[in-house]
Amino acid sequence: MTVLPVINLEDALGGNEEKVADEISRACTEVGFFIVRGHGIDRKVFDDAYELSLGFFGRPAAEKNALPMRTSTARGDNDYSPYGYSALLSENAYAYTGKQGMPADYVEKFSAGRLVLDDAEDLPFPADAAGSALRAALKAYFAACETVSARVTELLTIALELPRDFFATRTDRSNDSLRSQYYPGVQREFLNDQGMGEHTDGTLITLLTEDGPGLQLRDLSGNWIDVDVPERDHFIVNIGDLMARWSNDEYVSTPHRVRLVDRPRQSIVFFKLANDDAVIEAFPKFTRERPAKYEPIRYETFSLQKMDALFGREARS
Repeated sequence: MTVLPVINLEDALGGNEEKVADEISRACTEVGFFIVRGHGIDRKVFDDAYELSLGFFGRPAAEKNALPMRTSTARGDNDYSPYGYSALLSENAYAYTGKQGMPADYVEKFSAGRLVLDDAEDLPFPADAAGSALRAALKAYFAACETVSARVTELLTIALELPRDFFATRTDRSNDSLRSQYYPGVQREFLNDQGMGEHTDGTLITLLTEDGPGLQLRDLSGNWIDVDVPERDHFIVNIGDLMARWSNDEYVSTPHRVRLVDRPRQSIVFFKLANDDAVIEAFPKFTRERPAKYEPIRYETFSLQKMDALFGREARS
């Protein structure tokens, strides 16, 4: 098991922001993963989301399958923010990186995007008291993740020598999403122990919590390293392809995967993205001594390329 850098956000109080910002930036450069604690989010927010998600995953298959994941909303906007349920083997993380013909993932997921913050939205939750409680729990969890991701990216602007509101003004309308996930323990009838195939995220940053082992990251030598945290209210944060591109690849979008273990595992993952009209152009700090590797691109175009690969859709020109 590897020891990831631990960032205590409480340490950024009292005039120590620059030190913490440098710690985050160094982690982004060296490993692309770090752990965040001291975020001030009530433990109950995590416990409610986990316990009510577990109750949902324990429902009969017919009830869950009646709420299939959809990638658009009734009013037609937010086209690629997922909502609803995905069964075992219904998704393939390899596809997200453009690899075809690879095995699918042994994981169940229940997804919610930014619209979960609006109680008036018609979203695919169970139409009973437990479903209402699950919706409220994921709403609170989503809001907590927005708060933590905003603080982490605000601190990064210090290390990146950017205006303090650089990320805030480019992510305030982003189609962020979360996925509550259930991995069964290894079973004899399974073809392999692939909970989720090797991939990188397409995000600005990703916030993950978990209640047990299974997550692995690939180090620079190509070795798979186990990653775990002692408590479900510790965030494992990783850099995504979006942040890597924005940083001219100075920040590392690290491949990772999930292996099934001898007991079930839950996790909740939050994907922080960017506004569709945000222009992704290498930060000046990382183009002073070498040219930009990529042409500027609107986030909407970048995102569509990623999502078309994930959902097996024909690429758009």
